[in-house]
Order: sequence, then C-alpha cells, then structure tokens
Amino acid sequence: MIWRTKRKLWLSGLIVIVCMVVVGLSCVQGLAAEVVKVGVVMNLTGPWASIDEPAWKGIQLAVKEINDAGGVLGKTVKTKCIDTKADEAETVGAVIRLIESEKASAILGYCDTHWVLTGAPIAREYRVPFITPGATHPRIPERSGAWLACFGDNAQGAAIAEYAYEDLGLRKVAVWVDTACDFSVAVCAYFVDAFKHYGGTTVYEDYFETEWTDYSALVTRLKAKQDAKEIDSVYVGAIPGNVGLIVKQLREGGVTLPILGEDGFDTSLLVEVGGEYAEGVIFVTHVSLESPEPRVVSFVKAYEKMWGIKPENAFAALGYDAMNLLAKAIETIKSTEPQKISAGLTLIRELPGATGTITYTAGNRVPDKSTAILVVKEGKFATIKELTPKYLPSPEIAR
Repeated sequence: MIWRTKRKLWLSGLIVIVCMVVVGLSCVQGLAAEVVKVGVVMNLTGPWASIDEPAWKGIQLAVKEINDAGGVLGKTVKTKCIDTKADEAETVGAVIRLIESEKASAILGYCDTHWVLTGAPIAREYRVPFITPGATHPRIPERSGAWLACFGDNAQGAAIAEYAYEDLGLRKVAVWVDTACDFSVAVCAYFVDAFKHYGGTTVYEDYFETEWTDYSALVTRLKAKQDAKEIDSVYVGAIPGNVGLIVKQLREGGVTLPILGEDGFDTSLLVEVGGEYAEGVIFVTHVSLESPEPRVVSFVKAYEKMWGIKPENAFAALGYDAMNLLAKAIETIKSTEPQKISAGLTLIRELPGATGTITYTAGNRVPDKSTAILVVKEGKFATIKELTPKYLPSPEIAR
C-alpha cells in the first residue's frame, strides 16, 4: 500500500514536471512566433566598410521605425548582423549560421556584387530570400537568386554616359577597369555601350586590380593621350577602398581631364583620401541626400536623430529601403516563412522609398529607378541633377 502510494505520488510529480516543460516550450515557441528574425551580412571592416556600415545603420533605423509602429504582422523585428570582414569563408559561414542557428526568415546583405554572389547562392540552397541594398550587377538574380533594392549597373552606366555626352559635350573617353572586381568589369562595359549608343567613342581601356596602390603606369599613358588631345575624359570603375587614391594620383600626375565615376565614388573616402584633388569629380549614385523630396528629407532627419550624423552616403538610404522592402513583402503575403516571403516580393508594386519607387515586374528582380548625378564641390557632394536614362543597355552585355 505504501509502495503504491509512493508510486502514485512519483507519477503525479512526473506528470506535473512534463506539463511544466510542455508549457515552458509552448511559451518559448510563442515568444519565437512573436519575433521576425532577419539576418544581415556586411563587410563592416575592409575596403567596403564605408558603404556597408551606412547600409547597416539604415537597416537599423528602418527596424526601429517598424517596431515603433507595431512591428510586422504584429511581431517585433529582430536583426542579427555579422561582419564578414571582406573574407569569402567568413561570408559563407555567416550566411549558414544566420539560417541554421539564428533561424532567419530572410537575409539582407552587402553593397558590392562580389560578396552577394558569394553569399546569396548559399541562401538560395536553403530557399531563404536574400535582398541586397546596394550590389548593382543586373545579372545578380540569375546567378544567385538575390533581389536588388537598387538599380542595376546598366542604369548607372547609361546615366553617366548620357550626362557626359549630352550635358558635358564629351566625345572621346578612356576607361579604367578593375579586372579583379565583378562590379567594375560590369559597370564599365555598360558605360562603354551607352556612350557608344549616344555617339561617343571609347578611345582605349586600361586595366588595374583592386589591391593596387600605384597607378603611375596608367596615369602616364592617360596623360600622354590627354596631351595629344586624343581624349577628353576618363571614366574609372573604382570601389570605395581605392577611389580616393586613384583620383589623387591622377591629378598629381598631371591629368586635368574630367573624371567620371559611379556609385563606388559615393564614399567619404573620395574626399578624405583624394583631398583637394577630388574637387570637380562627377559621379552617378542612387539618390541625392539634398533632395527636397519629402521621403528623402524625412529619412535624413530620422537618420541624423538616431545616429547623431547625417547619412554618410546613398547606401544608408539603400539599407533603409531594403529593410522596408522586406517588411512590405511580409505584410503583403502575410507570412514570415522564407518561401512565402519570396512570393511576397514578386507582388511589390510602387513601393515608395528614400531612394525612389520600387516595383518588380514579372520575372525581374531589379527595380527600375532614377539616378542622381553628383559633383564634389568644396569638399562636399553637390547635386547636379536627377536622371532616368533614356537608353538602358542589355544586362547580357556584361559577364
């Protein structure tokens, strides 16, 4: 009798413990269900830090605003950012960790093509959507499955070509291509195609690699062409980590021609490293942060309030737009399941953002957006004009 009583008490205790565990697990699962987990990969150190860090800040601002407004589908958005330090192994490992360990519903990452092409295919294998704020190669979707929140390189290459030919009256250009950088190879190809379309001539191309620090041989060749009046401008496919040094060496080497560039020039390093030699450099980027457009003004004020500084460049706004794009896709499809989020992205139409309106047409993961042409004036980036290119090179032109 005593044994049976003890056995009953033991069983009762076990049942209570099991119930407590089940209730506890349910609570944990309930809490998890109230959170939307977003993974972020950025190169916060290395040559791309000056564009990836602002993008990450823009993402955090968007998350704050989303959560302050009640979250997404009533759930709080939580982000986990991993600095992959411009390292390919770190990139692969980070994407896997964010999906397997952190259970991210989607990944936001990078403002350079190479790193998206390294990380996004991993996310595709897991069927988790990957959105890039600022990597601009228009063939990224077919090669990695990623979605672009930004325009493609064919748009920015065509925009600066159109401005150079029609507004500046330039006709004979030299093009510097970074053969070690996917982005540079692509954007230069699109620029050459568009410049030719408008009637201009690429007199010659010259080549360098991302890690170079001495461009004297290229500068010497360019100056000789300049002095012989064979060219009237130079277009440089540079990235944030080398653009300031290139501009400095060009001017120190006696090159006085107009220097044209792309969104890789949209970094404080252009002026910090280039100094006085950066004055007058012209480049195309995603948005003018001086625009009176209410959405831009609102973003700039909110960013400054949160971080104590004005947005460093357009990539801050792109990060902000990418996070809001993801939130809208989740709201549209009413699910945080990765595969359903991808379906939600296909439904995005006329989504207003700080960098323009985002629409994905059938089968296209690159939005059509306007560009901004900027110039370095008294050490600051000044707006020349906003421009939607009349001609758009085919994405297949670049490899």
